[in-house]
Order: sequence, then C-alpha cells, then structure tokens
Amino acid sequence: MNVRSSAGSILTVVLVAAMIVMLIGQQLGQPILLGFVVTGSMQPTLDPGDGFIAVPPSVAGDIEEGDVVTFDAQELQGGGLTTHRVVGRTDQGYITQGDANPFTDQDGDEPPVQESQIVAVAWQFNGAVVSIPYLGTAALALQGGFSAGMEFISGIPGLGGIADGDVGTAMVAGGVLLLLYSFLVDLFSSGRGDSDRSRSRKGMVRASVVLAVVLFLILAPVTASMVLPSGVDDITIVSSESPSDSPTVIQRGGSQEVYYNVSNSGYLPRVGVIEPASTGVVVADRVHPVSRGETSSTTATIFAPDETGAYVRSVSEWQYIQFLPVSVIVALHDIHPFVAVVAIDLTVAIAVTAVFVATLGVQPFRFRSRSRNLSFTQRLRRQLREWF
Repeated sequence: MNVRSSAGSILTVVLVAAMIVMLIGQQLGQPILLGFVVTGSMQPTLDPGDGFIAVPPSVAGDIEEGDVVTFDAQELQGGGLTTHRVVGRTDQGYITQGDANPFTDQDGDEPPVQESQIVAVAWQFNGAVVSIPYLGTAALALQGGFSAGMEFISGIPGLGGIADGDVGTAMVAGGVLLLLYSFLVDLFSSGRGDSDRSRSRKGMVRASVVLAVVLFLILAPVTASMVLPSGVDDITIVSSESPSDSPTVIQRGGSQEVYYNVSNSGYLPRVGVIEPASTGVVVADRVHPVSRGETSSTTATIFAPDETGAYVRSVSEWQYIQFLPVSVIVALHDIHPFVAVVAIDLTVAIAVTAVFVATLGVQPFRFRSRSRNLSFTQRLRRQLREWF
C-alpha cells in the first residue's frame, strides 16, 4: 500500500469515525468530541448542519458569558440537546440565547440552565467558535439513508422485526462494526500488492492486531454498561405558598423526600454513586455496592427556596462495574466519573492482555486467503470518485 493509498484510507476511516462519534453522542445525549447544530438559531456563528468541537464541561472549566454551550433543554422545541450562547448568569442559573434569536431562551418557557444540564462547551479560538462546515449534514444524511434502508427492509415479508428497534442505536452499532471491518480489512490486505516480493508474509496477522480486536469487543460493552445507565436526573419543583399533594409542589422553605434505587440485573457486582448535582438537594446514602440480582435504595431530600416559583433540582447517578475496590472507585469518581470509567477499562484491558499473552502468545497469526479483492476503504474511495 503506497503513501497516497494509505493517506486515503486514514482519511476515510477518520471521516467515518467522526460521523459515528457524533451519532453516538446524539444517542447518549452527550456530545463526544464533536457536536453539530440542525437549526439556524446560532447563525452566523454556526449554520445549520455545521459541526463543532465539543469540550466536556469538566475540561472547559468555569462557564462564562460568551461561551457557546450544549445543554439538555427542558422546554425548547420539546426538550433535548440545544446549542446556544451564555449571555448572563443569575442565582437561579445561566441565561442562554441563540445568536440569531432576538430574545433569550428564558424569556420563553425555558427555565435558567443549571450546571448539571450543560453537557459540552464549543471550543473557541481567539474568541470565535471553530466550526466544521457540513459535518452534521453528512452525519444526518448517513442517518437518513440508514433509516430509509431499515424501512425498506421492514417492508420485506418476514423481515419486519428487524426495524422494530431504535434506528439510531442500530445505526451506531452498524457503523462501528463497519468501521472495525474496514480497519481490519486494510490491515489484512496491506501486503497483498507486494505479493511477488513477500509471499512468506501473506496471510499473516500480528498478534497485537488480534488483541486490539479482542479488547474492543470486550471493552465496548463494559464501557456501555457503565455509561448508559448513568447520568443526571432533573426534577422541576414548584415552591408554593401552600402545601400540595403533588410531590413536585413543595411549600416554600419546605422539603420533600424522593426514593432512588440502584439495581443490578447483570452478572457482575456494581457500585452505584448517587449524589446532588445542584443546590437544594441532600442525599442520605451516597455509595451503594450492589451484588448480582440485588437492589439498594436511598432517599434524596429536595428543598424549596423561600421564594415562590419553579426551580430545577438535580441528582446524579453513576454505576460502575466493581473491578476495583469500592474505596478506589469512589476516590476516582471524586476526581471525575470518566476517570473511574477509564481506570476500570484499563484494569479489564490489563487482565485480558495477560490472559491473551499467557494462552496465545505473541507470535503472528497465519491465515490463508486467495481473495485479491479491494479493501472496503479502497472500494469506497473509488465509488466516491465516480459520484463526484
């Protein structure tokens, strides 16, 4: 494989990976490295379909006026991820506004944005948001094509059940598998163009490549099992002049208890960490080790301020597979939840690598193959050249 072909393969893999990362973030409600906008509310800073570099709030530092943030809106366009600029801050939270909008979000039905609602900050260089034109458009087009394909398949007799699940999740899974397939095919076929010079290496795969695939297949579900059940639960309460039977209507200056359960339906022991994610919340028991098939419960006390009105109270829950001592997991969680996730993944990776080396060794694996077909990325590049 020459330098030009290698560069093309890397570029194709990077572009496909970027779109998959954005779609994964869309499914999780948490932009991962990249985000994108779909409306014109942020013009001219970000046009519809433009992408941007999404920095986690813990890395970005304190949120300031002028920052463009992605937050989990409660009312805007029915709720969901919204990317707008911070234009002010009050005791109740941040005031946000789209650059193209004549009024703030809080002039409407959206309450002030809490720290816990902010999931990403758009990276700025010299005070300007760094945009990636059309990246979101490409991701949405890919998602639309996949959805159309799923609808077509569902119309075939006997295959209707294939499209019954979440199309976005199925697309992310298919895209990851496609990316993995492309990566492996390129590695396995990298020496086929020089078969006359090196026949002895034909069909050989390095043990490190096989180990990388094994680690991916193990770490992906391990990570998902910790990240997907975790997150922040926002509760909108009303501070009222008089008591009410509704649990979300609290007499001003009073409090209300809510129950939280940490359940383990998997095969491995887990550790749940429940803690306040906003002011006005106190959690009774923070750490909950849970064995297989068990459930641990705790209460969170929500306090209403003396002033009447609607307020957001937040409680965060993180679940970790107990591959490390509970005290170590909690200490890593206190640094940042993703530090604990990475440490657990690293522990699993070290254990899997040790077992792999002990049982299979480090010698290359030899495969026989008579196929001289082009790799997936080579075929994709040729097809794109034909189209454009």
